[in-house]
Amino acid sequence: MVCVLEITHVSFLQRLEWMTYDSRVKLAHRFPPGSFYNATNLGLLQMSEASIGAVNSGKFGYRFGLYWPRQVYGRALEELRRQGAKAVAFDILFAEERSDQPDYLFTNGDHSIPSDDYFAQEIEQSSNVILAAEKMALPAPLFFKKAMRVANIGTDLDLDGVLRREQPYVDYRVWHPKIKQAEYKNDLDLSKTTFEPGKITFYPRNGNPTSLALDTNGYVDDTNSGSYFLPYTTYRAWGLGIALAAQELGLDLDNADIQTNQHRIVLHGTNGITRVIPLDGDGTFYIDWSITADDPELANEGFEQLLEDPQDRADGIDVGNYWSNKLVVVGSTATGNDLTDKGVTPLEKYTFLVSKHWNVANSIITGRFITRTSLPANLALIILAGMASAWITWFSTKPLVSSLIIILLAALYVSVAILLYVEWRIWVPIIAPLLCSGFVTHVVTMTYRVRMEQHERKRVRAVFQRVVSPDIVSELLGAKSFSLSSRRELTIYFADVRGFTELSDLTQQRAEAYVLEHKLEGEAAEAYYDEQARDVLNTVSLYLATITNAIKGHRGTLDKYIGDCVMAFWGAPVLNPNHALDAVRAAIDAQRALAALNRQREAQNARRAEENAARVRLGLPPHQPLPILSMGSGINTGVAIAGLMGSENHISNYTVFGREVNLASRLEGVSGHGRIIIGEGTYVAIQKLDSGLALSCVELSPQKVKGFRAPVRIYEVPWETGTSTGATAFIEKTTFIHKAASH
Repeated sequence: MVCVLEITHVSFLQRLEWMTYDSRVKLAHRFPPGSFYNATNLGLLQMSEASIGAVNSGKFGYRFGLYWPRQVYGRALEELRRQGAKAVAFDILFAEERSDQPDYLFTNGDHSIPSDDYFAQEIEQSSNVILAAEKMALPAPLFFKKAMRVANIGTDLDLDGVLRREQPYVDYRVWHPKIKQAEYKNDLDLSKTTFEPGKITFYPRNGNPTSLALDTNGYVDDTNSGSYFLPYTTYRAWGLGIALAAQELGLDLDNADIQTNQHRIVLHGTNGITRVIPLDGDGTFYIDWSITADDPELANEGFEQLLEDPQDRADGIDVGNYWSNKLVVVGSTATGNDLTDKGVTPLEKYTFLVSKHWNVANSIITGRFITRTSLPANLALIILAGMASAWITWFSTKPLVSSLIIILLAALYVSVAILLYVEWRIWVPIIAPLLCSGFVTHVVTMTYRVRMEQHERKRVRAVFQRVVSPDIVSELLGAKSFSLSSRRELTIYFADVRGFTELSDLTQQRAEAYVLEHKLEGEAAEAYYDEQARDVLNTVSLYLATITNAIKGHRGTLDKYIGDCVMAFWGAPVLNPNHALDAVRAAIDAQRALAALNRQREAQNARRAEENAARVRLGLPPHQPLPILSMGSGINTGVAIAGLMGSENHISNYTVFGREVNLASRLEGVSGHGRIIIGEGTYVAIQKLDSGLALSCVELSPQKVKGFRAPVRIYEVPWETGTSTGATAFIEKTTFIHKAASH
C-alpha cells in the first residue's frame, strides 16, 4: 500500500523515518554497548569569543581584530608542530592571498616576512596540514602547493535542515595560471563557465561573455605563445574527516576503489588496513554521530591557550605536549558574527557543525559505519508487516485483541530496530513497515471487516426478523454465546387458518364457471386463473402475516409455514423463563387481531354489496366478496429438542421436535374455529406466571388424541372481552361457504 504525503518537497514518511533515526542516534550515544569505543586522539582547537578577545587585547605582543591575519594561524601551526600534532585540519577557508595584512615580525625583531608567506612556510614545515575547500573555492595557490592535502568542508543538510550525511569527496577544477590571470584581470566568475564541443565560454561579472577555442582533446590553443594547455585539471577533495582518518590509518586516498554499482568506497592502507564506506543512492554516507564538542575523549583547547604556550615556555613554565599525536581540527565556535557555523545534527539540536569532521574521522578510524538495509530487504519488511497485520486483524476474534497484538508486535519490532542500530549501526526502517504497511493495513482490514460484519449483521437481522421479533434478533446478535442445539423446556404454538381449503375449492369453481361463461381460452383463461390464485394467496398471506406479527410481538421464534398453518415456539434459541405466558398472550393477540381484520373485511363487503348493485345496472361484473376466515390454535409446554435439522450441504432449518411438539399440533387439530386450546403443561406454567389468566381458562373434557394412549387434559383460553370463551361468539362468523353462496 502506497502511503505518501508531500510536504515541502520531501515525503512526510521520510521526515518521520528521519525522526526515528535521530532518536536511535541519541539512544546509541546515551547507552553505548560494552563493545563501543571511540578514537582517543581527536581534538578541537577552537576559535571562540575568548580567543578573539585575547588576540585583540595585545597580551601576546601583537593586536589584531576579528579577522586575523594569516600569521596568527602560522603561529598556531608552529606551536602544534612543536607539541607533536599528527595532523592539523583547518575548517577555515584561505581562498586568496592577503598582501594587505601586517607582516610577521620574528622574535628577535631583526626582520619580518609577509603574513601569508609565514603561514605558507609553517604549512610546509609542518607537512601534515590539511586545508579547506568549499563551494568550488580552493585555497590560494601559495597555500595549496604547501599543504599535505586539501579537503572539502561543505555541508549537505537534509531537507528538514538536519546534518546527517557527508559527501565523501568533491571534484574541484584547478584552473590553469593563465585562466586565473584572466579571472583577476577581467573579473570573471569561473563558477559560471560553460563547456561546449570545441569551445569554452567565460562570463565576467560585468560585460559580455568571451570564448576560447578547444581542440579535439580539450586543449586551448594559445596563439600568443604558440603553446597548448588544458584550461583546468581536476583535484579530488575528500571530506576533511576522511582526510584526517587517512593520515591516522595510512589510507591511500589517491587510489581509492570507488565501486559505484555496489554503492561503496573501499580504502586501502599501506599497513594492510581496509575501510569500506557504504554509500546511499545519492552517493553520500550517514555520519556515525558519537562525539560531541564537550566529550571528555575529545582534546579541546581554545586558540588563546595555544598562543600563550610559547610565552609560558619562554618564562620557564612546562606547558607539556597536550597536542602530541593528536588529529587536530581547527574551527570556529564563536557566535554573533559571520564566523558562526552552527546547526542541527541528530545528536544535538543546535551545535557547532565543525563537529562533523571528527565524527567522520572517528567512524573511519574505528571502522563503524551506518549501514542501511537494502531496498529488497525493506520491501520484504513492508510486505511481511502488511501480511502479518492483515492476518492478525482478519482472524482475531475481537478487534481490540488484534489491535493490542499488533501494538505489541510493533513495539517488539521497534525494540529490535533500536538494538540493531545501537549494537551494530544497522538502520532498519520503522515508519514504512509499521505505519504505512502494518498500521494502514490493520485499519483498512479492520474497516473492511467491520463493514462486512455490519453488512452480514444487517443481512442476518433482515432474515431473522422475518421469523423472530426484533428484540430477539438483537439479543442473538449481541449474545456472546448461545446453543443452536439443546434439550430444554419450550412452549410450542400451532395456528391454522380455517376455511382455506374451502376458499381454494370455491375460488377454483368460480374461476371455471367464469371462463366457461365468457368463453375465455388460451392465455386469457390462464391469466384469469392466475389472478384468482393471487387473490387466494394474498388473502391467506394477510391472515398468516397477522398471526406472525402477534408471535413476533411476544418474542416468539417463527419456525415455519405449513400451508395455511403457522408453527412457532418460545424458549429457544434464546432462553425465556416466561415462554408459556408469552405464547398464550401471542395466541390471544392473534385471535383478537384476526377478529379486528374480519370486522374490517365485513365492512368492506357491505360497501362492495352497494357498489355491486350499481355495477350490475351498468352491465359490469360485480366485485367478489372478501373471504372471512377464522383460526384454530393449539399450545403445549414441555421438554423438547431444539436444533438445526436438514442437510449440511443444502437447506437446514432451526426447529423443534419431540412428544410435546406433536401434542401441540394435535391440540390445534381439535381447537375448531376461533378457539385457543392449551395443554396441561401450559396451564400449569401460566398458573405460576399469571394466576388471573389461568383462572379465566376453562378446563374441557379430556381429549383422546392421535399418537397418545391416554386422554390428555386440555383447557380453553378466553380471548374475547365479556365472554367465557371465544367459541360461541365467533362460530357463526366462520361459515364462509354459506355466506359466499348467498351472494
